[in-house]
Amino acid sequence: MNWKFTPIAIPVLIASLIAIFMLVYTWQRRSMRGARPLLPLMMGLVIWLVGSTLEAMAFDYNARLFWSNFQFIGVVMVPTAWFMFSLMFTDRAAVLTRANLSLLLIMPLLTLILLWTSPWQQFFQVSKVLNTTGPNPYWEWVPGPGFWIHTAYSYLMLIAGFVILVRGYRQSSRLHRRQISVMLLGAAVPWIANILFVVVRVSPFDYTPISFLITALAIAWGIFKVGLVEITPIIRKRVIDEMQDGVVVLDEQNRILEANPAVLRMVNMTEDVLGQPIDDVLARWPELLKRFRGRPRSQDEVSLTFDNGETRHYQVSLSPLRDKNDHLTGQLLMVHEITRLKQTEASLLEAKEAAEAASRAKSTFLATMSHELRTPLAAIIGYSELIQERSEAWGYEKIVPHLKQIGTAAQGLNFLIGNILDLSKIEAERMDVILTEFSVPDLVNEVINNVKPQVAKNNNLLELDLAPDLAIMHTDRTKLRQILLNLLGNAAKFTSEGTICLAARRNNATGCLMFTVRDTGEGISDEMMNKIFQPFVQADSSFTRVHGGSGLGLAISSRFCEMLGGTIEVQSQVGEGTTFVVKLPVQAALTPRPGPENGRSEGAMQQ
Repeated sequence: MNWKFTPIAIPVLIASLIAIFMLVYTWQRRSMRGARPLLPLMMGLVIWLVGSTLEAMAFDYNARLFWSNFQFIGVVMVPTAWFMFSLMFTDRAAVLTRANLSLLLIMPLLTLILLWTSPWQQFFQVSKVLNTTGPNPYWEWVPGPGFWIHTAYSYLMLIAGFVILVRGYRQSSRLHRRQISVMLLGAAVPWIANILFVVVRVSPFDYTPISFLITALAIAWGIFKVGLVEITPIIRKRVIDEMQDGVVVLDEQNRILEANPAVLRMVNMTEDVLGQPIDDVLARWPELLKRFRGRPRSQDEVSLTFDNGETRHYQVSLSPLRDKNDHLTGQLLMVHEITRLKQTEASLLEAKEAAEAASRAKSTFLATMSHELRTPLAAIIGYSELIQERSEAWGYEKIVPHLKQIGTAAQGLNFLIGNILDLSKIEAERMDVILTEFSVPDLVNEVINNVKPQVAKNNNLLELDLAPDLAIMHTDRTKLRQILLNLLGNAAKFTSEGTICLAARRNNATGCLMFTVRDTGEGISDEMMNKIFQPFVQADSSFTRVHGGSGLGLAISSRFCEMLGGTIEVQSQVGEGTTFVVKLPVQAALTPRPGPENGRSEGAMQQ
């Protein structure tokens, strides 16, 4: 076999090496989207270019004829592979069923059969003679009808693939069109080269496979370098079209470039709106256009009323679209329907208002029942004390302890009802604040005298630490008294054989008095620290069974502190005790409301 390296073989050899490299590169990255459809095209190019290279280097007639016929395997593969790639690229792979693939392969197989049997039937090539007069042998041939049928079929595949890409180009946003145009330009190069070879015959050598390599390189650049396939109509179809939120892409003139099915359903429109100015499309909602006009970036809730009278609600966000040079290329409109959310919100608001109204009615009812609840208790307490005095005077000492139990139970019930009524008045906003001036030491001594029996009950030691400059305070005396009684009562109840300390200090810098109640009792766990000021909450339910209490004392104390313009804080550690700190302004800046004093003279000492 006669082989010779000629200058004419250099370009096709280089193209062959590049094609082989790209085939291997594509195979190694076949998991990337778009790489698999590119493989048949690259395989056809490799066969075409390798056959052209070996044909250019062969000087023996039979060898040259063999490689000339061999490269036709790639010749018939490339147009069909290009058409298949275009379908897959634009998300139309569903068209490539087994039946359609069989139809597409009929013409390439028939072409190869006609070519290889041409010496006997001359339907594909009428004649074919090798001209060896020059330094570079070439074929002088006369095409037959079969060749022109093959050429027409190949051009049909190329044109069809090109048209499919053009449609994908038109359906893509402006940001992606520049990248798709690279593929379209690459696809046009082989046509020019093939027309010059087949029709014009400017050269006896066919450079069509090299031009097809340019197309393949353009596609590969898009797939592997800039992710072209990831941002083509495949993504628009599979992601944007399937989104539940509406997506609208506008160009610089506010014309609609993209509108996914979700937004078309939201506004009862069809795809005819593509290409139209958004001002015309949304003309029936002028207020909406006015709200977003001239705003490159915005987010707002809008309500649209349709022809059937239905009103729908949407969350709309508008964002600018810019190219790599930061030039404005359009705007992105995202629409999320929140009609159901708004309906649910309205229902919840209505239910909340109903619940609040019921709570206010309950609080108002309890507040107005103050005298009705206390009157029978006052009779029970009064008669039990009277009977106790008469029994002691008449010598019925045996029933005196039972009468004391009646009085104690009645007093406890009175405290509980008082707590509930106070809390109800606060919630019903019927608790008045009566501001008076009084001596702080006198108030503290009164509180100490009231709480001493309860402190001594559990063998506790009561300590008092008062600063000498406490003097006069201007606030609601009854409520401050009740706060201190509640805190000291809780400390006495939950401390056994320990120490309870009440301290008071004046802070001239802030104009506040600070009352501190410290005990060495059981303490409060960390998880309960944020709950103890809620109504009906106690640090440990086991204490309720032992000591009793309703869990209202601290809740009321916290509300009273707020009403007097102060705060209450707590620090505690389980097993080491608890410290409550009350800070109240010396001169309360509250405007008293008209009305009688609603605070109780007795302190509620249940936590």
